[in-house]
Amino acid sequence: MMGQVIEINQKRFFTLEDAGSLLPVVRRITQVCYQEVKQLSTQISYTKDKARRAELEKKVQEIFQRWNQKLNRLGCEAKGMWLVDFDSGEGYYCWHYPEPDIQHFHGYFEGFRGRVKI
Repeated sequence: MMGQVIEINQKRFFTLEDAGSLLPVVRRITQVCYQEVKQLSTQISYTKDKARRAELEKKVQEIFQRWNQKLNRLGCEAKGMWLVDFDSGEGYYCWHYPEPDIQHFHGYFEGFRGRVKI
């Protein structure tokens, strides 16, 4: 039995069902990066040495870049801290970690504040 084929590095338009089927992969990627950033953030808060703090902050930025790149390869868009949009062709299905599933939609220009419950 073969799994679902996910094309990478392609501009994609998602139905709600398509976005929902990809969400477990997006959630796994996000959760790993979230945990890494959380651990580094704790270290940053206890670090007084400026050079060490800068080094840790750079690692956080690298994690965000890696997260963003992985999502882009799946056709999703990282729009903010742990916020992922799935382009429907008419707007975005919107998911914010750790929401259990995709429950919101917003137009292209409304953004996170314009989210409406699906």
